[in-house]
Amino acid sequence: MAVSYEHRLLFRHEGPLDMEVLPIMVRNLEKLLGEEGIRPPLRRKVVSSLIELAQNIIHYAVPHEKYPPLISVVRTEEGILLTTRNLVYYSQEIFLQSYLQNLLAMSREELEQFHRATLTSGSYSDSGGANLGLMQVILKADRVEYELTSAEAEYAWFTLKAFFSLEKP
Repeated sequence: MAVSYEHRLLFRHEGPLDMEVLPIMVRNLEKLLGEEGIRPPLRRKVVSSLIELAQNIIHYAVPHEKYPPLISVVRTEEGILLTTRNLVYYSQEIFLQSYLQNLLAMSREELEQFHRATLTSGSYSDSGGANLGLMQVILKADRVEYELTSAEAEYAWFTLKAFFSLEKP
């Protein structure tokens, strides 16, 4: 199978992820996207989405040596595909499934209203977030898909794909 110039892996991180590694990843991705000629508004969307999704992994993923988290960025002919994958407990799977189904079923206006209401309600989780990260990624991306699949025992893989269309000049 031939991979065209416009469909290739730009960035991949598979392994432990923490707040010391994240700034290095961000700098590398910003540089790579700049070298690709990606315009600054789209670069900001992709990089800020990577930050949100990486922070979710840091705060909520099950740490497991056998199943490290994965973050990849692929350039396609149409845009940029940001993919994250991490291990979650089955108990988290039920929440994620319901939460994401609800978010993805909302219109853009409904999602923006829900985002504002969440910001103003001041209800934060034990980890300090207000479940805004996934909402923000959905608002920035042109398309978001997710998948929850069995890993082993009490675990499941949570994969999220956010697609960002190339902007017209």
